[in-house]
Amino acid sequence: MAGLAFKQIAASALAALVFAGSTGCSSANFTIEGLLAAPKLTEEQSQIHEALISAVGRNVTLKYPRNGAYRSAYVIADLDDEPTDEALVFYEYSGSENEGIRVNLLDKKEDGTWYSVKEIAGAGSEIDKVIISSMGGERDILVGYQNMAGDNTLEIYTFNNGSFQRIGTDTYSLLEAVDINSDSSDELITVQKPQNTENAAAAAKAYLLHVENGKITKDDGIDMCAGTQSYLQAYSGRLAGGGNAVYIDEQDTDGQLRTEIIFYRYSGLQNPVAQRSADMLSTCTRPAGYYCSDVDGDGVYEIPTTKPMLGYEDAVSEEQLLKTTWCQYKDFYELSPKITGYYSVADGYTLAFPSRWSEAVTVKLDADTGEAVFYKYMGNINADMTELMRIRTVAKEASDEYTYDGYQLIASRGQIDYLVKLPTNKREKLILTIDEVQNSFYIIN
Repeated sequence: MAGLAFKQIAASALAALVFAGSTGCSSANFTIEGLLAAPKLTEEQSQIHEALISAVGRNVTLKYPRNGAYRSAYVIADLDDEPTDEALVFYEYSGSENEGIRVNLLDKKEDGTWYSVKEIAGAGSEIDKVIISSMGGERDILVGYQNMAGDNTLEIYTFNNGSFQRIGTDTYSLLEAVDINSDSSDELITVQKPQNTENAAAAAKAYLLHVENGKITKDDGIDMCAGTQSYLQAYSGRLAGGGNAVYIDEQDTDGQLRTEIIFYRYSGLQNPVAQRSADMLSTCTRPAGYYCSDVDGDGVYEIPTTKPMLGYEDAVSEEQLLKTTWCQYKDFYELSPKITGYYSVADGYTLAFPSRWSEAVTVKLDADTGEAVFYKYMGNINADMTELMRIRTVAKEASDEYTYDGYQLIASRGQIDYLVKLPTNKREKLILTIDEVQNSFYIIN
């Protein structure tokens, strides 16, 4: 049993790491380089790397974008509408101080060999994200940089007629590329805090940004909610009623998490949470760690709302377990409940409660195993209660050891398996079938 306990602890740590990484929180104290061993280069990447070293003549440390679609230090794409691809490589010089990030564009000769076109100094110490877009009629390269002060700088580059150039720069707190107005091409949504203010929590604005003739232009912007300490993550999705949207998770000055929603209507951006903050902001605010998610994979993101689980109403906040309702935004400034149940932030799953569980079931955590144990609630959380089932998260390699003890596999993600153990005595009507468990179980990305 000691071996099983050790594997459970390791699995829980791995699960927490996996799901913390999926939130995309840029304030976390880790880097992609620190989490992953250096990946093995493909043959093409090796050729690009050799051409880079030949051009710069120095050892380099690769830098990886932390967010966005491109997560490699080698971004290979068609940047000039010619038959062959080009490559962007992000790096800093090994052993050097204060030289910062470099971006190098490499192209391919007719004989298939790579060569360096130009190296440009980047505008920060880390890379937030890389976006390849044709917003300006040409293929634009947009790179968001982070620096030690936590500010972000957007730089825009072009590659035309063999020339690699920086054509524009701007600042931002959050940046997302999305077809916000459904015109079949992406636009940029940026959130910018006001400049030259001593109030770090002053209200920011969201802008619709364009690149035209090598210049950045943006609309007048719309207000974001005041009291935001930092913007953590943006998600491109859809609204329940149709149309595209950006869901923005942010931390307020009290350390809680909240969500704002940006979409396009009436020839401009809309933000219903800020527009009706007196009505909506409290319902969109919850404890840290409860990020919004597309729970069922339909493209519409759900915003979690929380309240104490049965029996925890009078417990101090640090000891409460919460019942989570995942809600979709509907028009007329309302959140509509979609799924209600138990959400394990650490293990990254939600179990939706069937209707017969609504006011009859509570949850306790097994301190020895880390399992979520579901009980028939009879009015006292500390009394003996009828156990209905328990869910355990384990490393895939350990699953067989638990199936011998009556656990059943209900879902998997990567190297993590989710197991359930149901009572053998099924006379209690609240006990679920294995099919009910599987149909009610959602892995939260």
